[in-house]
Amino acid sequence: MIKILVIGSFMMDLVAKTPRAPREGETIIGHSFSQFTGGKGANQAVAAAKLGSNVTMLGKVGEDSFGDSQINSLKSAGVNTEYVIKDNSDSTGVGFVTLEDNGKNRIIIIPGVNMLLKPSDIIRNEKLIKLSDIIILQLEIPLETVYTAIDIAYKYSKTIIFNPAPAAKINNEYLKKVSYFIPNEIEAKDFTGIDIVNKESAKIAAAKLLKMGCQNTVITMGDKGVYFLNIKDEEYFVEGINVNVIDTTAAGDAFVGAFAFGLGQDLDHYDCLRLANASAALSVTRMGAQPSLPYLNEVRKFMNDRKIKIEKY
Repeated sequence: MIKILVIGSFMMDLVAKTPRAPREGETIIGHSFSQFTGGKGANQAVAAAKLGSNVTMLGKVGEDSFGDSQINSLKSAGVNTEYVIKDNSDSTGVGFVTLEDNGKNRIIIIPGVNMLLKPSDIIRNEKLIKLSDIIILQLEIPLETVYTAIDIAYKYSKTIIFNPAPAAKINNEYLKKVSYFIPNEIEAKDFTGIDIVNKESAKIAAAKLLKMGCQNTVITMGDKGVYFLNIKDEEYFVEGINVNVIDTTAAGDAFVGAFAFGLGQDLDHYDCLRLANASAALSVTRMGAQPSLPYLNEVRKFMNDRKIKIEKY
């Protein structure tokens, strides 16, 4: 079975559900408070594992109850946690989420020990990268650590999926080493300066990203769909799926995890996109980050109900 290694972050999401986000200086009464395991790296690991992938996670948590909850959540999803490092230098990362009635969210993160995942931690686990097939990375850990992981994965000709969130300035030499570059529309604008509102503007942005060195660019646009373009002139656009949105937290992570799963199952790019699009759409109909991520049988039913047919599934 294809082995997926996720190198990234853990966040405990503290979620305040509210009619709307307060204005500056305003206090409003919210609906409820919830606590969910999250973090882009951990979410993507859980998303791929719930679909049936062989997934290992490399990252750091604090020696606290939040860290224990994170490890337990990964284990329950089937993720190998042998390489999750406990570090008492700081706390497990925390995300403060304001969730509005329309399903939109605003998030502030306190990275904690995520920012203590060092290049030396990656170098020490070079063999793990060598033995993996697909490497998934994001930007809730130090940039130099991401660069080190890319360098090692590239050396061994691994498939590298890079989700540049939260957006940061990236050296183009590293973009050239990445197999799949998967920003959302906001992150893609940060890289290209182009407002992405539809397929046409996504195509312009994706073409610019290819000129910057990307091999395969996937721009996710929420309910507007997803656009794919690569250096071989493969081009696909998959429409968004109309659902009742409850919480958009981790939708992008559901997409990335499902896309990696699809690659691991040897699906073509178009079917990977459709599977990932469906997984992300299903996730926003549920509360929370990791609790919202669907299992394969749920995605299959969701796709069948909407007559989205993929031969293998």
